[in-house]
Amino acid sequence: IHIESMEKIKELKEKIEKLQKLLEDFVNSHQAKENKIKNLESEIEDIKEKMNKYLDNLEELINHK
Repeated sequence: IHIESMEKIKELKEKIEKLQKLLEDFVNSHQAKENKIKNLESEIEDIKEKMNKYLDNLEELINHK
């Protein structure tokens, strides 16, 4: 009976370690996705600013003619 208990404890420990690894992988994946989203948001803001400058320059050119 003692050996069976030890085997079950070992098996449970292995399953817990596997779950911990899966959870770590999930957290890392989630953080990577959040970083990608932040980078994309930053790129969008940069594009908006450049477009506004471009439109301002275009408008200025049109008004000077």
